Amino acid sequence: MRAKNNLQTGVSSRAGAKILRHVAALCFFVASLGALGLATAEDDWSQLEQEMVLEQKALEANEGELRLLEHPPEVASHFHHTRLIIDAQSLRDGWLTMYQCHSDLDKVSSSQIVYQPKRIDNIRVMSSRNIDAAWVEEHTVQMRGIAAESEICISAERRALEFENGVYYLRLGPFIRRFLDGYYPMHVRVEVSYPDYLRLVGSSPVKALVHANLNFKTADIDVWVVGELNVEFSFTEAPVYQ
Repeated sequence: MRAKNNLQTGVSSRAGAKILRHVAALCFFVASLGALGLATAEDDWSQLEQEMVLEQKALEANEGELRLLEHPPEVASHFHHTRLIIDAQSLRDGWLTMYQCHSDLDKVSSSQIVYQPKRIDNIRVMSSRNIDAAWVEEHTVQMRGIAAESEICISAERRALEFENGVYYLRLGPFIRRFLDGYYPMHVRVEVSYPDYLRLVGSSPVKALVHANLNFKTADIDVWVVGELNVEFSFTEAPVYQ
């Protein structure tokens, strides 16, 4: 499923100011070419091009507002895939079994996956690839030496289900791919398996696809995003007919 970009996607005032500064610099540079020697002009042009490329990359990192992307970026980005299982016990205490894999993480010397401390338990690293070391530390998973085409898979118990006015709400997030003060594209897929006596009545930020499988159903949200993503599913108990 490809999500439609149904949220505001305008350029921020700070980003617009940066663009205007570089356009002005480029115009001034072109007007000054006649007064420069050819070799000097070529060197300055190359430097200006490099600066504008770096500036464009900075502009591509937004400042936190959520954007749903219609198409994935050309460069491979972090894929965050979460599977959750709701059972009868989950409806009583709010805890779900979670399996989660992160693929194509950023190639850095160290990184971490952080969970809300009171909503996570029994975290285990199931497998990893192209990561020198990975270990659990309190409510985080720490990683060192992340190379290209990396992947790490984790299992845990997660408290995410709440009951309000006859409706069960499953709320997850925020899902974030952040570096310094910028946010970058991320592929997020959330699959929730639930017993057939529950009925999905809503989901956000997009409508979930529902698949039936024996005594369980699965609700699936699959989106490309930039910014801070929060996901919500809502369920009610299906009426019993006699």
